[in-house]
Order: sequence, then structure tokens, then C-alpha cells
Amino acid sequence: MARTVGKVQPIEKAWLNKDEAKNYLGCSDDFLKTLRDGAEISFARFGKMIWYDLKSIERFLARNRVV
Repeated sequence: MARTVGKVQPIEKAWLNKDEAKNYLGCSDDFLKTLRDGAEISFARFGKMIWYDLKSIERFLARNRVV
């Protein structure tokens, strides 16, 4: 029986946890909370865990880019 070998594509993360979002932005807990409270970035809450939408973080950075 011939075995088929396929290439597995890596899955791009769509949601970041708090530490990943802070590292991505290079910011503190307080600044991340400010962005969340001001509806600057999208997030989802499941229990005590908060997940941040990577695309909304990238849109925030693009909106605030200084040329």
C-alpha cells in the first residue's frame, strides 16, 4: 500500500492571549487594558481568560503609524 505524504501548512494564529498581545505590542498590562476599554482593539472573554484579535491589533498599529 502506497503512503501519501502531504505538506502540512502552519496555522496562523488569529487570537492572542494577554502575554502574547503585550509582547506583540511591546506594552504594559495597563496600556493593553486602556486599548480594550477604549474599544481600540477587539477582544473576547471566556471566563477570566481574555483573547485579543490579532487583526484588530494590526489595524490599530496601522491607524497610529507615524510616517
